[in-house]
Amino acid sequence: MNLLITVIILLSFQFAFCQQTTTIVYDGKGNIIRGSFIKTVPPNPVTLKDSVSNYTFVLDSSHIYVTAYDSSGNQIWKTDPYLDNHIPVYRTNRPIIVDIRLGKSINNDPKKIYSFVWIRYSNTQFGKLDFKTGKYWWGGQD
Repeated sequence: MNLLITVIILLSFQFAFCQQTTTIVYDGKGNIIRGSFIKTVPPNPVTLKDSVSNYTFVLDSSHIYVTAYDSSGNQIWKTDPYLDNHIPVYRTNRPIIVDIRLGKSINNDPKKIYSFVWIRYSNTQFGKLDFKTGKYWWGGQD
């Protein structure tokens, strides 16, 4: 019985002192420059390839612009979703894209599959870009 109580107490201490915390670091201008939710950071460009459409999506090294290319390497569209869509300022003056992924969803018609590029900004705003047009749909903010 004493052993069981000792184990429970030790596990309680471990849980209390070993919890992961989210640390967000701001620069002197109010911009987020580091945090545990950030998947990619400048100056590393990110390239995503869709094997079905043969499109390639490139997040530039500044993590501002997303560019789509077809299978021949021709540029289809290029966008700065934040400025091009007048996303309102939230938590920081100029957020950067810190997470980018390919996604698919079904709208009202289950026979039609909608493909998009999902993005998340350093200020936790997020949305998606249409594969073919680059049109941005604002998804929200945390």
